[in-house]
Amino acid sequence: MANVKDNAASQETRRKLIDAAGQVFAERGFHAATLEEITSRAGVNKAAVKYHFQDKKELYASVVRHCLSFHGCEPPPEDMTARPEDRLRSLIAGVMRNILDPSNPPWRAAIIDHELVQPTTALDAVLEELIAPRSRLQRDIVRSLLGPQASEKTVARTTVSIMAQCLVYLHDSRIRARLHPVLARDDDPEEIARHITEFSLAALRSLGRQHKPAGPRRRRR
Repeated sequence: MANVKDNAASQETRRKLIDAAGQVFAERGFHAATLEEITSRAGVNKAAVKYHFQDKKELYASVVRHCLSFHGCEPPPEDMTARPEDRLRSLIAGVMRNILDPSNPPWRAAIIDHELVQPTTALDAVLEELIAPRSRLQRDIVRSLLGPQASEKTVARTTVSIMAQCLVYLHDSRIRARLHPVLARDDDPEEIARHITEFSLAALRSLGRQHKPAGPRRRRR
């Protein structure tokens, strides 16, 4: 017999609960959010929460997982054997397409911000499954570009710097537009990805030269 939770009606109820919960958690935080408000916004009864998520904590964990999934950000398998520069380009393009996807819920950034500032057990639950593998892939690419002489701290800092350029686009574009009016309509993921990639590659080349071992000195005659 097919799993009832996998049928279309059940999946739609689950989707409604995650969307309503994302809104309420983003507005009120985990502790102030109530299941009554969440189910009211979702248009479902309270029993649906227990059926799909057991309790509010598990529902919040599912919301965090939904926010951090970043589907389609990993380079396709055929890119894994490409040059490191091309792998970085593919990675950044995938991240930017995901971040600027208009189908993403507007509350996503607020949930991610909260978890970055005050991590909860919900973040711990997806750290090893979703975030750590992605982070290792990013570090591997950066390490390939910097070379074996670069320290682990330099590789880690460089990886964080590159990803930070992408993650800033999670936030409301109106702030960027007020600070830099020329960016008022800066919403083309491919164009932004190209800029971040070229900017990052220039920095990586500079860092790589700094960490390149010096050749033997010639003796003066």
